[in-house]
Amino acid sequence: MNQTPRILPDLLAPMNDFVRKSDQVIDPVAMDYLAKRHPDGIRVIDIASYHGLLFVEAQDIVEIALCAQQLKVRRDQDGDILFVWRAGTMPPLSGLEKTLLRQAQRDLEAGPDRIFVEGAATDLRVGPSAVRKALEFLVSADLLTRDGRAYALTPLGRTEGDPE
Repeated sequence: MNQTPRILPDLLAPMNDFVRKSDQVIDPVAMDYLAKRHPDGIRVIDIASYHGLLFVEAQDIVEIALCAQQLKVRRDQDGDILFVWRAGTMPPLSGLEKTLLRQAQRDLEAGPDRIFVEGAATDLRVGPSAVRKALEFLVSADLLTRDGRAYALTPLGRTEGDPE
């Protein structure tokens, strides 16, 4: 009988540990709990502290979950992650984003569910660039889709949100 130790389990242990940590981070119950504790957005540091992870571990897991389309992220101008949320759920929205989503929901009841940048900027008395930036975030959050020069509600955008 061969008494040499097996090396394979030792090589798989770090990978199994990473998979276990990843499953903890993307667990819907844990994400919902964190969303309730941090209504303005779950930061990567919040995930790291809740799960007892190093910041870089949490950041790696979030990036992988983003690629796997399990999480969505909002980034700042430098590309750093501001906050995360589970894919298919409502993200934390700014006041302008909430207003645009409510406007699209009202327009859906009144007729076509399309938003045009210039019209929304005029209606809300804000600059077109601010409206365009907010609309692009709503597209990245799967609440709106781009339809030529207009934006249309997605099924998630129709059913979720902050209706008045």
